[in-house]
Amino acid sequence: MIKSIRFVLLLSFFLVACRDVYRNFEGTSDLRWYKNDIKKFDVRIREKANYDIYFAIRYTTGFPKKQISVRISQITPEGKDYYKDAVFNIIDNNSRYVGEVAGNIWDFEECIAENQNLAQGDYQFKIEHTMPDDPMILVVDVGLIVRKTKD
Repeated sequence: MIKSIRFVLLLSFFLVACRDVYRNFEGTSDLRWYKNDIKKFDVRIREKANYDIYFAIRYTTGFPKKQISVRISQITPEGKDYYKDAVFNIIDNNSRYVGEVAGNIWDFEECIAENQNLAQGDYQFKIEHTMPDDPMILVVDVGLIVRKTKD
Protein backbone atom coordinates (compact mmCIF):
# COMPACT_ATOMS: atom_id res chain seq x y z
CA MET A 1 0.00 0.00 0.00
CA ILE A 2 2.78 2.45 0.93
CA LYS A 3 4.61 1.61 -2.32
CA SER A 4 1.45 2.43 -4.28
CA ILE A 5 1.10 5.79 -2.54
CA ARG A 6 4.76 6.61 -3.18
CA PHE A 7 4.37 5.67 -6.83
CA VAL A 8 1.31 7.90 -7.26
CA LEU A 9 3.08 10.82 -5.54
CA LEU A 10 6.19 10.34 -7.68
CA LEU A 11 4.10 10.12 -10.84
CA SER A 12 2.16 13.28 -9.89
CA PHE A 13 5.40 15.17 -9.25
CA PHE A 14 6.81 13.98 -12.59
CA LEU A 15 3.72 15.08 -14.51
CA VAL A 16 3.79 18.55 -12.92
CA ALA A 17 7.55 18.86 -13.47
CA CYS A 18 7.07 18.01 -17.16
CA ARG A 19 4.88 21.10 -17.54
CA ASP A 20 7.55 23.34 -16.03
CA VAL A 21 9.27 25.34 -18.74
CA TYR A 22 11.30 27.28 -16.18
CA ARG A 23 12.16 26.67 -12.54
CA ASN A 24 14.98 28.51 -10.85
CA PHE A 25 15.90 29.66 -7.35
CA GLU A 26 18.32 32.37 -6.26
CA GLY A 27 19.93 32.01 -2.85
CA THR A 28 20.21 34.58 -0.10
CA SER A 29 23.25 35.56 1.90
CA ASP A 30 23.35 33.91 5.34
CA LEU A 31 19.56 33.34 5.33
CA ARG A 32 18.96 37.09 4.99
CA TRP A 33 17.04 38.64 2.11
CA TYR A 34 17.78 42.36 1.83
CA LYS A 35 15.53 44.87 0.06
CA ASN A 36 18.31 45.78 -2.36
CA ASP A 37 18.84 42.09 -3.25
CA ILE A 38 16.41 41.96 -6.17
CA LYS A 39 16.22 38.46 -7.58
CA LYS A 40 16.33 38.35 -11.41
CA PHE A 41 15.11 35.51 -13.59
CA ASP A 42 15.66 35.41 -17.36
CA VAL A 43 13.03 33.19 -18.97
CA ARG A 44 13.00 32.10 -22.61
CA ILE A 45 9.55 31.14 -23.85
CA ARG A 46 9.95 28.89 -26.89
CA GLU A 47 6.29 28.40 -27.73
CA LYS A 48 3.39 30.86 -27.68
CA ALA A 49 0.94 29.35 -25.22
CA ASN A 50 -0.79 29.90 -21.90
CA TYR A 51 1.34 29.64 -18.77
CA ASP A 52 0.91 29.79 -15.02
CA ILE A 53 3.58 31.80 -13.19
CA TYR A 54 4.48 30.98 -9.60
CA PHE A 55 6.32 32.83 -6.86
CA ALA A 56 8.36 30.39 -4.76
CA ILE A 57 10.30 30.76 -1.55
CA ARG A 58 12.27 28.40 0.66
CA TYR A 59 12.38 29.34 4.30
CA THR A 60 13.38 27.67 7.53
CA THR A 61 11.33 26.70 10.53
CA GLY A 62 11.27 29.74 12.79
CA PHE A 63 10.38 32.17 10.00
CA PRO A 64 9.08 35.08 12.08
CA LYS A 65 6.33 36.55 9.88
CA LYS A 66 2.82 35.32 9.16
CA GLN A 67 2.88 36.93 5.71
CA ILE A 68 5.39 38.01 3.13
CA SER A 69 4.84 40.88 0.72
CA VAL A 70 6.69 41.09 -2.58
CA ARG A 71 6.76 43.02 -5.83
CA ILE A 72 7.09 40.92 -8.95
CA SER A 73 8.07 42.69 -12.16
CA GLN A 74 7.85 41.30 -15.67
CA ILE A 75 9.61 42.76 -18.71
CA THR A 76 8.26 41.42 -21.99
CA PRO A 77 10.28 40.76 -25.16
CA GLU A 78 8.89 44.09 -26.48
CA GLY A 79 10.32 45.90 -23.45
CA LYS A 80 7.01 46.55 -21.68
CA ASP A 81 7.34 46.56 -17.91
CA TYR A 82 4.55 45.28 -15.66
CA TYR A 83 4.55 44.72 -11.94
CA LYS A 84 2.31 43.18 -9.32
CA ASP A 85 2.39 43.60 -5.56
CA ALA A 86 1.34 40.46 -3.70
CA VAL A 87 1.00 39.24 -0.14
CA PHE A 88 1.29 35.54 0.71
CA ASN A 89 0.39 33.75 3.93
CA ILE A 90 3.40 31.80 5.17
CA ILE A 91 1.67 30.78 8.40
CA ASP A 92 -1.98 29.72 8.25
CA ASN A 93 -4.80 30.58 10.66
CA ASN A 94 -3.92 27.52 12.78
CA SER A 95 -0.34 28.83 13.28
CA ARG A 96 1.12 26.19 10.94
CA TYR A 97 3.68 26.87 8.24
CA VAL A 98 2.40 26.62 4.68
CA GLY A 99 4.23 24.53 2.09
CA GLU A 100 6.09 21.26 1.74
CA VAL A 101 8.69 20.50 4.40
CA ALA A 102 11.93 18.50 4.33
CA GLY A 103 13.73 18.64 7.66
CA ASN A 104 13.39 22.26 8.68
CA ILE A 105 13.27 23.73 5.15
CA TRP A 106 9.87 24.72 3.78
CA ASP A 107 9.07 25.08 0.07
CA PHE A 108 6.21 27.47 -0.65
CA GLU A 109 4.75 28.05 -4.13
CA GLU A 110 1.84 30.30 -5.03
CA CYS A 111 0.43 31.13 -8.46
CA ILE A 112 0.75 34.84 -9.24
CA ALA A 113 -0.53 34.78 -12.84
CA GLU A 114 -2.86 32.10 -14.06
CA ASN A 115 -3.41 31.17 -17.70
CA GLN A 116 -1.26 34.07 -18.94
CA ASN A 117 -0.74 34.10 -22.70
CA LEU A 118 2.97 34.55 -23.38
CA ALA A 119 4.44 35.09 -26.81
CA GLN A 120 7.68 33.46 -27.85
CA GLY A 121 10.70 35.41 -26.68
CA ASP A 122 12.87 36.43 -23.73
CA TYR A 123 11.24 37.69 -20.55
CA GLN A 124 12.83 39.01 -17.40
CA PHE A 125 11.19 38.71 -14.00
CA LYS A 126 12.36 40.51 -10.88
CA ILE A 127 11.27 39.73 -7.33
CA GLU A 128 11.90 42.00 -4.37
CA HIS A 129 10.46 41.93 -0.91
CA THR A 130 8.43 44.90 0.29
CA MET A 131 8.38 44.02 3.98
CA PRO A 132 9.14 46.75 6.53
CA ASP A 133 11.90 44.59 8.04
CA ASP A 134 15.25 44.64 6.29
CA PRO A 135 16.63 42.10 6.03
CA MET A 136 13.99 39.40 6.10
CA ILE A 137 15.54 36.57 8.06
CA LEU A 138 15.45 32.79 7.63
CA VAL A 139 14.90 32.98 3.85
CA VAL A 140 16.95 30.34 2.04
CA ASP A 141 15.98 30.88 -1.62
CA VAL A 142 13.60 32.91 -3.75
CA GLY A 143 12.29 31.35 -6.91
CA LEU A 144 10.20 31.63 -10.03
CA ILE A 145 8.37 28.81 -11.79
CA VAL A 146 6.74 29.07 -15.21
CA ARG A 147 4.47 26.15 -15.93
CA LYS A 148 2.51 25.43 -19.09
CA THR A 149 -1.19 25.65 -18.31
CA LYS A 150 -3.08 22.35 -18.34
CA ASP A 151 -5.09 21.82 -21.50
